[in-house]
Amino acid sequence: MRNFISFLIVVSAFLPVALTAQNSREYISKDVARSAGFYHSYETPQKSFSKADRPKGYKPFYISHYSRHGSRWHASEARYFGTLRFFEEADSLGVLTSTGKRFLDDLRIIAADAEGHLGDLSPRGVREHKGIADRMYRAYPEVFHKGAAVDSRSSVYVRCVLSMAAFNESLKEHEPGLQMTRESSKKAMEVLCHSTGNAGYGKELNNLTDSLRKAWIPTDAFMDRLFTDGGVHLEGRIRDEESLMYDCFELAGVMQCCDYLGIDLYYIFNEDEIYALWRYLNAYAYSLFGPAVKYGDSHLNDAKVLLKDFIDNADAVIAGKKNIAASLRFGHDANIIPLVSLMEIQSSSARVEVKDVTEHWNISAVSPMAANLQLIFFRNRKGKVKVRVLYNEEDAGLPIEGAPYYDWDILRAYLVSKL
Repeated sequence: MRNFISFLIVVSAFLPVALTAQNSREYISKDVARSAGFYHSYETPQKSFSKADRPKGYKPFYISHYSRHGSRWHASEARYFGTLRFFEEADSLGVLTSTGKRFLDDLRIIAADAEGHLGDLSPRGVREHKGIADRMYRAYPEVFHKGAAVDSRSSVYVRCVLSMAAFNESLKEHEPGLQMTRESSKKAMEVLCHSTGNAGYGKELNNLTDSLRKAWIPTDAFMDRLFTDGGVHLEGRIRDEESLMYDCFELAGVMQCCDYLGIDLYYIFNEDEIYALWRYLNAYAYSLFGPAVKYGDSHLNDAKVLLKDFIDNADAVIAGKKNIAASLRFGHDANIIPLVSLMEIQSSSARVEVKDVTEHWNISAVSPMAANLQLIFFRNRKGKVKVRVLYNEEDAGLPIEGAPYYDWDILRAYLVSKL
């Protein structure tokens, strides 16, 4: 299992990215939960907006939004129950260390809790969306006046539908007189979750990410920490040690989404291992959904359908052809990541090779659970429109003039150019 020569060969192929990456490492060291990547729960922003945060002479009248579903249980049965079986078998063979036995005890609790909930929205996910909606209402109460129409659309996945429900419920708690319309359908999916696949790169991408996993994830100390035989008994039972270690890492990361259990699994890793595992997860996520030089074009192309929906709805509202106060959309990381990449939102759109992504793009910040994009539209008495673009409730930073309040004409022309 310890094919050291093969390990060195693979490492040498990616030597330029083996240098210490302080920025991302410091980001993770401040909060180990950030190493969870797209399993990282939403971080409530430090700043809240108020009526003081507006262009002088302008009032908000429309909000256009897209959000990933909130925190959830892991969607993979193998992560919970497959990992549990490996450790129960090791226990029956008497090869678990004291740390391994502790991990097995925690796994039994975690798996029992997850049974029947794979991929479901967790209570924390509900809180995340209610919190985002609450802050949106408090910042722009004029938008959500009595009788205002709010159009909500969701992916057909239940975690997205329930995220929409939590968001709507929070708004209605503030203003019961809101007129809500909700849709979750295949028709909505064509816009909210438009996808044409990986453009034939699937096998090549799998080979690349497999190589990175083997090169970047050190397993020896981890296996010795959990198994008295260093994992020798697993020979022929698992694909490789790196995959088992990564499965355990994903379980550790997703535990923050079920925070009511109060279980922290990061004790099975040391700091260097956590960073190495995040680094692989980051590259994997970037190849899967991000704007990578070689593989990102199909993702960005898919996002054009969603971006056009933002533009078309805004045009209709501004022209008085559509009488709605807000367009709320609820989907997935696979959709919001390409959307913000296409828009070139700061820190989300770097186009580099997958193996070089570590210091250019951070999945934990780009798409945590409940990641959201908000376009806040303001209008003055002369009918001039300005827009504030927020990503995860912070100013997004677009490569055009006018931040933080962009003239709609300029912003619209820029967005149309992306189509």
